Amino acid sequence: MSARCFIIVNPAAGRGRARRAWETTIRQMLRSGGLLFDEVYEERPGAAVPLADQAARDGYDVIAAVGGDGTIHEVLNGILAPEVARRPALAVIPGGTGNDFARGVGVPKDMVTAARLLLDGGRRRLVDVGRVNDRYYGTISGVGFDAEVAAEVNRWPKWVAGTIVYTAGILKKLITYRSAPSRITIDGEVLELPMFLIAAANTPWYAGGMFMAPHARPDDGRLEVILARDLTKLETLAVLPKVFSGDHLKHPKVSHRPGLEIRVESDVPLAIHADGETVGRVPAVFRVLPQALEVIVPAGR
Repeated sequence: MSARCFIIVNPAAGRGRARRAWETTIRQMLRSGGLLFDEVYEERPGAAVPLADQAARDGYDVIAAVGGDGTIHEVLNGILAPEVARRPALAVIPGGTGNDFARGVGVPKDMVTAARLLLDGGRRRLVDVGRVNDRYYGTISGVGFDAEVAAEVNRWPKWVAGTIVYTAGILKKLITYRSAPSRITIDGEVLELPMFLIAAANTPWYAGGMFMAPHARPDDGRLEVILARDLTKLETLAVLPKVFSGDHLKHPKVSHRPGLEIRVESDVPLAIHADGETVGRVPAVFRVLPQALEVIVPAGR
């Protein structure tokens, strides 16, 4: 694939796995393959947003992210921020611990295989993007228990990551969390209820493989809304293992439906997460931007 490419490497992603793969294998492979690219390391959290923003303004054809879902979240927000005549495509080289966005859109999980798409065998797939307030996201955004868990886990040392740690965060938060009286509006329909959590999903997985939204598709022009009402602690412990198979949707207090615009209001200052990153507190407005982003995926997918 002939393209002028800007590559952002998160050296901390995957406990250093992304950096090692980039420096020992991928960089030389791309150079030997004739790819024209510039590279930069993300030196601090949040730095990939302005880097991707400037690369989009500079007219790069492709912006590649070497890292996990947090890196993708930042690069995605950088790509979509500026008003440009043609937005660059996103290439994902999944070097994080979860890589749920890559899985959701069909990018190979092996870093070298994914990087090789920049040389041959790749095509551009148009996918939807979610937006919560003023932040874009690729996988799932939500309010309530999972957002509070994300806020808790994000305070832990960055070398601690993955589904096991996320599960530990769930168990810790379960001690103090209470369902919050909330007003939820889904495409004009108003619900007032004690909310355990609500998720607006663009892809099925988050948190390193939790199958939160089995019906979500990244190119159907809508979000999949998962709503859990006032789960008790025992009910939460019973439902939690089922999130990995999607069977949590069978619980009578958990429902799902498609939606284009979802509003969440509460007097309780509930956290909002997007792609596992804490991005503010309610009120929250979730919307879908249909086919807003091109992603490099295998030609045969």
